[in-house]
Amino acid sequence: MTNDKWLWSGGLGLMTLALATGLVLIIALALGWNSPRPTRPPDWAAPGLPLTLEATSDEAVVTLMGRPSSDFTLEVEAVPLSGPDFNGYGLTYRAQDSAHYYAFAVDSDGYYAVLRVAGDEETALVDWQQFPHVRRGQQANRLRVACAGATCRFYVNDEYAATVEDGTWLAGDVGLWVRGFGDGGVVVQFVSVRVWGKR
Repeated sequence: MTNDKWLWSGGLGLMTLALATGLVLIIALALGWNSPRPTRPPDWAAPGLPLTLEATSDEAVVTLMGRPSSDFTLEVEAVPLSGPDFNGYGLTYRAQDSAHYYAFAVDSDGYYAVLRVAGDEETALVDWQQFPHVRRGQQANRLRVACAGATCRFYVNDEYAATVEDGTWLAGDVGLWVRGFGDGGVVVQFVSVRVWGKR
């Protein structure tokens, strides 16, 4: 009987510990313990937003923000307003000019990609692929890239998507990107653009 009481007490104690640990983890996650978002206010926020950009079929439109950065976190929130779901919109970073840049983009059909554009040459660092955290249709998406040296990490709606290492450009401007594909043009409204510098 004593052994049974000891087993019962030990089992009850372990169950209580497991429940308490689970509760602490849930509270920590709810408070942002695992969030990749910077906890401090941004060092810079783009003025004059929201800004609406339009790209015609088979056209890419780049708007640079005049905010050169090397190691940083950049976050952009955008909403597609019209056009087919087969489109592209997002952010550019480490841009040398409007024809030489990296782009991190999503489309209204649930895909994302990371591209390096050098004039007419486009290289997919991450090919267009479906990602369950991309909101489809005319819903807002928040894209974030965090770069340190040649390594950049990418998030869609606070969910980790990919890590890319590419040292072609280690500094440059940040900006906005909209692309229409063969099915027609697209109109996208950019709601916020924020930058955190490395500290």
